[in-house]
Amino acid sequence: MTTVIRLGRTHERFGIDIGGSGIKGAPVDTESGELVEERVRIKTPKPATPEAIVETTVRVVSEGGWQGPVGCGFPSVVKG
Repeated sequence: MTTVIRLGRTHERFGIDIGGSGIKGAPVDTESGELVEERVRIKTPKPATPEAIVETTVRVVSEGGWQGPVGCGFPSVVKG
């Protein structure tokens, strides 16, 4: 498999959604709010320990071929 590295432009960030069933990410144009590329989705690990979430999040960014600023959202209460 060939990995393409995508360097972020000044108005792009890699947005990550940490969800209960999946961790998703894609480059987002912060001016328009539109996705710049297809999103990457990996199932949320079980158990969803902080270490497992971080590892999976790093995989999402890596599989997206991204190098640049990253933003992350958690849609619920976070424990620990």
